[in-house]
This record gives sequence, structure tokens and C-alpha cells, in this order.
Amino acid sequence: RSLYTPEHFPAENTSATELTGRNVVIFILESFSAEHSALLRPDLYTDKEQKGYTPFLDSLMRQSYTFFNMYSNGKRSIQALPAVWSSIPSLKTSFISMPQAMAPMRALPELLAEEGYRTMFFCGSNHGSMGFGAYARQVGVKELYSRENYEQAHGKEAFDGYWGIWDEKFIGYMGEELQKCTEPFFATIFTLTSHHPFVIPEEYEGKLPEGLTPNHKCVAYVDQAVQKFFARYENEEWFKNTIFVFVADHVSSEQFSDEFRTSPGGYQVMGLIHAPESSLVGEHRQVVSQVDIMPTLLGLLGNEEPYFALGRDIFGEHESEPISINYDSNMFQAITADYLILFDEHKVVAVYAKDDVKHQHNLLGTVDVSSIERRLKANIQSYYSHIEAKKYVVE
Repeated sequence: RSLYTPEHFPAENTSATELTGRNVVIFILESFSAEHSALLRPDLYTDKEQKGYTPFLDSLMRQSYTFFNMYSNGKRSIQALPAVWSSIPSLKTSFISMPQAMAPMRALPELLAEEGYRTMFFCGSNHGSMGFGAYARQVGVKELYSRENYEQAHGKEAFDGYWGIWDEKFIGYMGEELQKCTEPFFATIFTLTSHHPFVIPEEYEGKLPEGLTPNHKCVAYVDQAVQKFFARYENEEWFKNTIFVFVADHVSSEQFSDEFRTSPGGYQVMGLIHAPESSLVGEHRQVVSQVDIMPTLLGLLGNEEPYFALGRDIFGEHESEPISINYDSNMFQAITADYLILFDEHKVVAVYAKDDVKHQHNLLGTVDVSSIERRLKANIQSYYSHIEAKKYVVE
């Protein structure tokens, strides 16, 4: 506990914030790897004619608080929601599919609902797909909007034939609903189009860059869909009074660079916070994870309630060496500013420099990672003891 506790008592260290009472809208972007962005990874585009596939988000990142080292805590879509909403990663098993996930918790939507926020989740797939809706209800989201709601409002023309409603149409639909909302509100949208089988609406064929992977034209389509949402609503008062968070659920299955085929690149995703007409602009170069989103938002909103979270408030809880933890190929991984550290449940078995993309030089024994190993053990122990006890509430 002296090394690590997921219990946060923010009243002790909150600073006055200009963002108290703002609405919150979280975009969880399917498969938005940092690899797609020329701003986040200019090194991958020096010799390429097409400079990335997210021109709008790249321009937005320049006016936002942008995470240059944001990592997902998992590799599957269903692992993203607990990480983002509840600050609970999925290690060996997806948290959402564990029976222990049904225990009481006070996640981000619940805490905001208690402050009078209207809570909504938008996903253009069929109602109930992926278990998203059930988990949303579990964490305090009251209103679910899915393919059926869209089709009731706009007819059946916008079904993509595979997953659900095309993102441009569904993001626009979310905008229409938010426009009617009483404030404050908390909304999350999970996008779909940049997912296998990588198709875009017919009217855009030939109008978007084909790219280097099958997913790039879909990523460019979603980027453009977000741009249209901003163009339509950015002058509205509710929009100016909102904190927007953009984060990917995980890295794309389609990569063009070696870096993104192995860890840690295989976890590096896009992430930014955009608060219009505020001073929240800058570049965050330290390591952050999806699990840091909930504590950071609570800090920005001036929350003073104690809460349970496995991440940290990056503005209110400083760490000398932040790490991102995940589980891959039967190993726990810690990603630091310089290293990838592999831990087999008993001891560290490998340390690789971040630029050793193919993991050819194990630095174990030549660099001191003892403090990270202690933190990692404390973190894992805390995670499993809370899951076993089904305890996700601070007494």
C-alpha cells in the first residue's frame, strides 16, 4: 500500500479549475493507432508523400492538450470501456467479461450523474452488441443510443452492411441529440467504421487517400466525420462548454511500420483533451494510459469525492516515472519513457530499449529497473486483490 493504492482522495490536493461544471464528450475511436498521425509519429512519414491519415485530428491536437505517449491498456475493443470509464485495465482476462465486473463501483459516469449530469452512450451497432450496453448501465450510464435509435430517427439507409451505422451519420446523430440536451451532460461515442472489413460509403470511393494499409481510407473517413461534427457545432454554446476527449480503443490490426507490430508500439494510440476557449493546451510527453483518463477528468472538473481508479490524475498526482501496464503474450508489460519491461509474475525476464523494435538486445542486468519492478508487482497485486474482493469503492 505504501508503494501503490488505487484509492484516491482528491480533496487533499485539488486545485481550482476553470473547467468545473463543463459537459464531457468522449470519442473512443476504433483502431486509431498513433501510427496514423503524422503529428504524433512524424518519423514514420519523413519519406512518405502522404503525411498521415488524420489531418483534422492533427490540426485539433495543435490546439488541445495532446498525449504523445498514450498507450491502450488492452488490445480488444471490450477492454477499452472499463479502462476509460472505470480506470480498470484488463490484464489476463477482459475485465468486462469477468463475473467480478458486476460488483458495485462508482465509475466516471456514476460520479458525474451524482453531480447532476445526464449520462449517455452512443454506439452505432445493434443494441446490446459486444456487451457495451450492459457495462454502460453497470457504471451509471442511463441512456443508450444504438443503430435502432438512429434508424427510428433517420431510416435504414445508413447501415454499413456489417457493423452498424456509418460513423459520419452516427456522429452527426449524436450531435443532434446533444443539441437538445439539458446541461451538464456526459456522453461517450464508440466509433465503428475503421474496423475490419475496412469499407467506406460508396460516395467517398476515390475521394480519400488509399493509404498504406486497408484501414487508412477508413481512418481518413472517420477523421473527416469528426471534422464535419466540429464544423457543424463548434459555435454552439454547449460545444464551447464541453471537454472533448479523443482516445483509441486499441492499435489497428493493420500496420505499415515495424514499430507497431511489436510492443510498445503495438499499444501506442491517439489521445487528446480539447477544451474550447480554455488554457488547456500543450504537449504531454510522459507515458499515459487509458486508465489515466477518468482520474484526470475528475481533477479537471474539480471533483472532491474519494474514488477508486488504477490510473492517476496527470495534473494532480505527479509521478517521477509514469508507467503503462498491460498484458501480452503471457507476460505483464510495463512501458516507461525509455524501456519495455517484461514480467512473468515472479520476476522481470526482459528489458528492451524502446527503439529496439525487434527486441534483439535484452538489457536485463545492465540497467536498473528495480523500482519499476516493485511498482509493477504492487500494481498487479492490488489489481487482483481488489478483483478477488470485488472492491471498487473507496469506503
